[in-house]
Amino acid sequence: MPRKVMKEVLTAVMNSLADGLLVTDEDGYIILYNQKAESLLGFNGRIALGELVKNHIKNEVLVGLIDKILTLHLPFHTEEICLIDIGDSRLRVHVCPVKDENGLLIGSVTLLHDVAQLTALDKIKSNFLAMVSHQLKSPLGSTLLQTSILLDGMVGELNEKQRDLIQKIKAKTKGMVELVNDILDVCFIEEKGYITQIESLNLSETLQKAIEMMQPQLNDKNITLKINVEEHIPPINGNKSSMEAMFINLISNAIKYTHSDGMVSIELSKNGQYLQLKVADTGIGIEEKDISRIFDKFYRERSERTKNISGTGLGLSIVKGVVDAHHGTISVESKVGKGTTFTVLLPVN
Repeated sequence: MPRKVMKEVLTAVMNSLADGLLVTDEDGYIILYNQKAESLLGFNGRIALGELVKNHIKNEVLVGLIDKILTLHLPFHTEEICLIDIGDSRLRVHVCPVKDENGLLIGSVTLLHDVAQLTALDKIKSNFLAMVSHQLKSPLGSTLLQTSILLDGMVGELNEKQRDLIQKIKAKTKGMVELVNDILDVCFIEEKGYITQIESLNLSETLQKAIEMMQPQLNDKNITLKINVEEHIPPINGNKSSMEAMFINLISNAIKYTHSDGMVSIELSKNGQYLQLKVADTGIGIEEKDISRIFDKFYRERSERTKNISGTGLGLSIVKGVVDAHHGTISVESKVGKGTTFTVLLPVN
């Protein structure tokens, strides 16, 4: 097929895509695009072709994602996924590095999907979940308190059978309370409740507080905790409660999927213009087929390995929501039977 015909066919194929497509070289110059990308991002492709992406794409978040992919030079494959608002559109942005056969970075590719309608439907669902969760929180908390009173013997001694039954009721009620709290956290993040509560945060202090809260769980499984926090960590602007939730869920997840007498490692350091958090464990690991879905709401691996591990399936979804809300990124590396490492990058400014 003649080269000119091949180019026309390629252009026709790209312009028939429902999603926007934008490709840059390793220096950030636009080398390929389709009509949908022009429409969603509001740039003139003919003028922008061969020009720096930052000179024609006015959304700073998107330009920042592309720039991050091109400048970090991470040794492993990574990608950036987030939601950005442009005009009346809400776009799901997916930015990936492009590498040659030798693994050298040669550019980036960005996919843009308009999720405005889906976002509206999701908001209705979130509002419903928040309403139901608020209604459940009070009676569940009351039930948990009353079962504790019974188990403490404050209203009379219990026989062994009665104690066993009430302990099971308390455990199930506690699980429901955790689910309700997780749902409320998800709704808080999705409704952008953090926007009005931004402050300067010392993540070293926030991390230490989270570790203190998780210490009983570590002790219960005799898990060794290894902490490495770099000195003089710069503060970041963020929401305090959301950051605490991110730390707690990452640490809790590591403990939950690590066998007794295992190890959890936490590292907090500066990486260029980002703060880097690594939470690693020596746990059961994640199967490759599940990695792409672990940040989905209510998703949990269903297998013999996890059947006795309780959870709501919302912890990592909360973590992803917090990271996205603070314009950061999260990646995961895992080997079955060896353990898992979550890496979070948060912009200092």
